[in-house]
Amino acid sequence: MKKIVIRRLVAYMIDYIIIAIYAILLFGIATIFNFKKIPLTPISAQLVGFISLTLPVFFYFFLSEQSKTRATVGKRILNISVRSDSQNSKPHVLTRNILKLLPWEIAHTGVHWIVFYSKSDQNPPVWVWITLILPQVIIVIYLISIVISGGKSSLYDKVSNTKIEMNQPIE
Repeated sequence: MKKIVIRRLVAYMIDYIIIAIYAILLFGIATIFNFKKIPLTPISAQLVGFISLTLPVFFYFFLSEQSKTRATVGKRILNISVRSDSQNSKPHVLTRNILKLLPWEIAHTGVHWIVFYSKSDQNPPVWVWITLILPQVIIVIYLISIVISGGKSSLYDKVSNTKIEMNQPIE
């Protein structure tokens, strides 16, 4: 396996540790203020989750990867960055991050609906199971595409015309 594949996966883990810390803080705030007692429909729960978790995570990736360093904290630590052949990389980085986080948001939808059906003692419809399984399949495809490309591009990189490159060492 190429060095960049390992760097990319380790960078991803570092970024998700940062995201997990943020999510734990959100959970702590929700627990302290007893937000669990607020009745939410699956759609309103999805909206709360999207605004409080998905959007901040999206902005973390988007703003970091379209910045001067073109890298999240994890990528900077591992000395890799997101590149685009275009002078204006913002639309490419935007597309990249929407596609990268789409499976995550689809899974959140499934989780909210499975909780809803579980609480109402109903069997969830097939579409709920699809929203839970499909993201896993997409992530596996993303990971396979990263390995096949030697770490340079995933399926979402190819679609968005971006790639991951090693940064030049500072001399």
